[in-house]
Amino acid sequence: MAIIKWLTGKSRGSLIPLSFGFFLIAITLSFISINISAAYTTKKELTNIGEAAINKAAHSINLLTYYAEINRFSSNKRVPLDCMAANTQFHNLISQALLANRQIRVERFDCDLYELRAEISISGQLPINIPFFNLNQIDNLQITTTVGASSAYMAN
Repeated sequence: MAIIKWLTGKSRGSLIPLSFGFFLIAITLSFISINISAAYTTKKELTNIGEAAINKAAHSINLLTYYAEINRFSSNKRVPLDCMAANTQFHNLISQALLANRQIRVERFDCDLYELRAEISISGQLPINIPFFNLNQIDNLQITTTVGASSAYMAN
């Protein structure tokens, strides 16, 4: 009976294709939002690991420069850092840390006498591969963050 109505053109139509289209759009948006939230969470964890390591490395004081009091007459008192010791300690702490069972790489480490800055990154894949969008640039994701610490002296 439905075939005869369809063949004669008197059918009012079906909502099944429209419903299926909306279902595909909803599933695709869900996959995209899961991937974005996973990337954001990974970036936050990477930043937390980097901040903990850079703050620990900022405790490396250059004792010779500290006791020589090179900024004795400056109004902005700062504690001088030992850059070699801070670099070694930062690299050791980052090499011991794993994020999502992946190794964290140190892209750059900068140190002057009073400040430390580092750029660390991790690469991986998104948790859900979207079947309609199969792009190699999106599948291999690299997350990078920059962390830093300074040695401002706080008088009691």
